[in-house]
Amino acid sequence: MTLIEYYIKYMQGIADGSRIPPEGITLTQEEPMRRAAELQTQIQAMGIPEFVRRCALQDGETIAEEIYAAYRPEDLMATLQALTAQEEAPTDEPDPAEPPQIDEPDGPRSAYEVLLDCCCLDENLLYYLIDVLKRNAEEEFQKLALVTARKAFTQSDFLYWFSTKQNRAEQEELICVTLMDACFDRLASEEQKELIAALLCGDQMTFELFRCDAPELMHLPDATFAWYEKNYLQGYYPIRYMLKFNGVQFPKEAEA
Repeated sequence: MTLIEYYIKYMQGIADGSRIPPEGITLTQEEPMRRAAELQTQIQAMGIPEFVRRCALQDGETIAEEIYAAYRPEDLMATLQALTAQEEAPTDEPDPAEPPQIDEPDGPRSAYEVLLDCCCLDENLLYYLIDVLKRNAEEEFQKLALVTARKAFTQSDFLYWFSTKQNRAEQEELICVTLMDACFDRLASEEQKELIAALLCGDQMTFELFRCDAPELMHLPDATFAWYEKNYLQGYYPIRYMLKFNGVQFPKEAEA
């Protein structure tokens, strides 16, 4: 394995909850994107090689020094491309052209959420997911799902699950998502990209200033930052809006 492959493995473990962060990294955020930003800031401070070294130490594993020496920062995307190209579905799976449907939930969390958690933990993976979905690269998407969530499912199933997520939630979440998506659509039409970015990243001061003037929120007493964090930020909706903003098309109906 290369250092980047170790890095992806350890990141996946942190994302799916199967491992705790190594010594020197303390995560306090619960919302996926803010937690990812918190993790990335701390990894960047210590460097990927040191992050891998500390994770290996947790497992009582020694990684050869030549693996560290061979590391180059630009290797991440090349490794991901190689993994998705080589990853094969298990032999007892149906034909990849007709991957299995995955019912929600799939254990404590759905496989869709595991994929999103993994991609949230590294901005390069998130940008890769967006690019794959924009290009409608079905084979690449399914292999990315296998690499991150260890499940095979289609882009259409994933995007339909994502587009209808609020419909399976409690009423408060449905209201929040409907209002906030309307806010973001208005800001997008006004080309206020920096404001959209700050709100999607969960900047509390930006939200509190915004809600005082936003016609969609200013007369809604419940529209506090805690309300926004609980019902929008913690539900992966910022990622969904990023996909929409980047031109990803969401299906209106589930695949037959």
